[in-house]
Amino acid sequence: MEDNVKRSSSTVAFMLGALAGGVAALLLARESGSELRGRIRRQAGDLKEKGERLAHKGQESMDTLVGAASEVKSAYKTEFDRQRDSRAGASPDGKRYAETEMGASKSRPGSQT
Repeated sequence: MEDNVKRSSSTVAFMLGALAGGVAALLLARESGSELRGRIRRQAGDLKEKGERLAHKGQESMDTLVGAASEVKSAYKTEFDRQRDSRAGASPDGKRYAETEMGASKSRPGSQT
């Protein structure tokens, strides 16, 4: 019971301190309410513009990255096909390997051709 009384008196003291701080801030403010609202509005607009610029820059970077990844994928597929074809023509064993092992990669779930 004594802990509850201590907690409630601490909570009341905190609330009174917060209220006193708010009143002091309003009384000691260097600008009027309309000036303060105008400054907040301008700063919010500036932050919005900066966020839009960053989002646009991020989208451009993502587009560049996607294009580079597509090129790498294409180059890898071309080299893979070249290696498969060269092994298939190298010897009968190579042809069998290409048909079984390399051909199996095309039929694997989740693989793309």
